[in-house]
Amino acid sequence: MDEKIIITCDSAMDLSPELIKEYNIKVLPMVVKMDGEEFLDIEEVSPDDILSYHDRTDDLAVTSAPSMQQAFRFFTRFVHMGYTVIHFALSSGLSSAYANALAAAESFQKVHVIDSKTASVAGGLLVIAAAEMLKDGKTAEQIIAESKEIIPRLQEPFLVDEIEFLYKGGRISAFSNFVAGLFNVKPSLYVEQSDGTLKPGKRYMGKFESVSSKFIRESMANAKNMDKRRLVIGHTGLSNDFLESCKSELQQVSDFEKIYIIRAGSTITSHLGKSALILAWYNKK
Repeated sequence: MDEKIIITCDSAMDLSPELIKEYNIKVLPMVVKMDGEEFLDIEEVSPDDILSYHDRTDDLAVTSAPSMQQAFRFFTRFVHMGYTVIHFALSSGLSSAYANALAAAESFQKVHVIDSKTASVAGGLLVIAAAEMLKDGKTAEQIIAESKEIIPRLQEPFLVDEIEFLYKGGRISAFSNFVAGLFNVKPSLYVEQSDGTLKPGKRYMGKFESVSSKFIRESMANAKNMDKRRLVIGHTGLSNDFLESCKSELQQVSDFEKIYIIRAGSTITSHLGKSALILAWYNKK
């Protein structure tokens, strides 16, 4: 009898609604706290709600991992349907999402939890790769092993336009915030694969439109041995015209078979604010 497998992830692994539907991905919502209330990501709140809340209150929405109990209920549904579950969680270096899901999975024989060691659209890219393996007929054991091989090869640079969210979230100092505003500095970040945490990268100076072009070209020039099957352009509310120009620029300097444009979800939006640009791909073995 063929093994029934389902791919799941928490909502901090950013995917478009179209990709979720195409690959039948099941999503465990992160928790978003605003105005003293808790909301389920995607189901009850969107990234635009995160930004609107800040505009209205000058406060940041707070995101947190699904609890062990929430993860348990989520897994139970699929286990009772006879599925083997392969679940991808937000980096253990950024959240307790992995630890909570792992604790919940101990109650089941056929729930496997993978620490993505990343966030946002790079996590989504990892989930897509696993879903493609499932379409190709690979076993759960093969999907888990190959996904874990991809994780150290994931690359995800971020470019941030407005640094107010970074400052309010405690990721930069008041002095850095002042200097960035004075000299129009656009910081970049990247995910450190050894521990799955966000680290500061190069600082760019100038208008976001011109800086992003340099960011894209430098990211591609500095990349080595890229797997050219897929690249994701992620963002936290950039215009369609701007994103299409980014895609066009990437096509000029690279030859990826597919380039996805994905709106980043509530978790990364709550940390980076509006107008962040994200690139995600992974390297060959």
